Amino acid sequence: MRFTKKNFSNVSRAEILTPANKAIWDDMGIGVAVVDADGLCVYMNDIQRRVDGFSNVSVVGRHITSLYVPHELACIPTLECMQRGEPLLKKAYWYKTTNNYLASTVSDFFPLFQHGRIDGVLAFTIWVGTSSLAEGGQKLPRAKKGSETSNTYYTFDSLVGHNAALREVINDAKTAALTASPVMIWGENGTGKEVFAQAIHSAGARRERPFIAVNCAAIPENLLEGILFGTAKGAYTDAGDKPGLFEKADGGTLLLDELNSMPLGLQAKLLRVLQEKRVRRLGSHTEIAVDVRIISVLNEDPLEAIAHGVMRSDLFYRLAVVGIAVPPLRERREDIELLVHTFIMRSELCPKPEGIRVSDAVMALFASYDWPGNIRELLHVIEGSLALLGGRRVIDEACLPRHFRDACRQQKKQQGQMYSEVKAARGEEDVYSHVQRNSILPLKEQLHRYEAQCICRVLTVTGGNVAKAARIMQLTGAGLRYKMKLLGIGEDNF
Repeated sequence: MRFTKKNFSNVSRAEILTPANKAIWDDMGIGVAVVDADGLCVYMNDIQRRVDGFSNVSVVGRHITSLYVPHELACIPTLECMQRGEPLLKKAYWYKTTNNYLASTVSDFFPLFQHGRIDGVLAFTIWVGTSSLAEGGQKLPRAKKGSETSNTYYTFDSLVGHNAALREVINDAKTAALTASPVMIWGENGTGKEVFAQAIHSAGARRERPFIAVNCAAIPENLLEGILFGTAKGAYTDAGDKPGLFEKADGGTLLLDELNSMPLGLQAKLLRVLQEKRVRRLGSHTEIAVDVRIISVLNEDPLEAIAHGVMRSDLFYRLAVVGIAVPPLRERREDIELLVHTFIMRSELCPKPEGIRVSDAVMALFASYDWPGNIRELLHVIEGSLALLGGRRVIDEACLPRHFRDACRQQKKQQGQMYSEVKAARGEEDVYSHVQRNSILPLKEQLHRYEAQCICRVLTVTGGNVAKAARIMQLTGAGLRYKMKLLGIGEDNF
């Protein structure tokens, strides 16, 4: 059957999700998924689960923005279809799931209606590209400007923010881009580490050469070695002469994403390739010279990764010639308003974004939220809000995705419990009362005092154990130490 807008103009989600339809879709050879008007997944067949790496993951009831990560700043097609209220046919796009799967698909998206109002979206995945997944290389969209051989999209202009720590990191990255030195980038998930990596490549002398990314956590060890170094005919059953990513990136840049997930045995082999600048395919006795710049990315502080035994110290010294620590969003809250405006202006969900604004209440909520998903989470919240905006021009609390509102309430509850525990342990008044009594201070100084008192009280409870205090405050150890240095808090005081 050929689906058109007319077919679904009066079809509701309830009519679509009949037991008979589900039985058909369960046995179909294409992926099928249905989301409701709030963006929550209500159905996904086995084919779609396998395509997206959700075979062992419960997806029903989860918001679409917590399942999929669109490439660059493109919106999620499901939300775009919901916003426009019309089908998106043969939509070809790359996306990454939050389960670390990368996929290239062609899909049809159909809006569902009930009494003339959007009731959800029905999606059919009609084609799946698998070559990139098989090779382990993350093929990114080509730049709008520049070489035909470079496939980066981001530049330093893509990095938005005025935070002093961020600007310092950007300046370091710009300096590193002018050299051939290996760069190691670390930070929490969603902080924009790959944006930095692509920007460094785009600004460097290798920008006309390939940029290839591989996620070390998404590929099993026995496959990753062949993907990186290549294979020779006879190395194993059905193996053929195939170049690895080092050979494909020759003269360019190889991005090793989530390097701390690479098995230690393979890290030793990688170290030898980096030292010798020669690679040997699996099953071959011949070495091939390669000239590749390595940019590595970690989702934790590399010194902590070494301490935890998941990263070799000698590999760290080889790859961290230039180290870049990307600050989390909660440490650069002054950039939130600028980021929100940028995401609205760049969104494909807004034909005329100039008149759309965010209410003061929502902006205050954004400023107080800890953003565990960082910039990626903020982007998804804005996309979800725009999808629920309707014909209005102001994003208020009613537009916010349900899962985000729940997360805010949960955070507020957890913070209240933590403050009560600290108060009981010290036998002192609530820190909120202290802030209120000192409300005549300038806002910046008041916030610094408030942060310092919170950190000092938690450190007192933990007996000066920074790692334990960081876990309580939902920070990284490196992030807390940075805060302590900024606020003049010494570890010897506890």
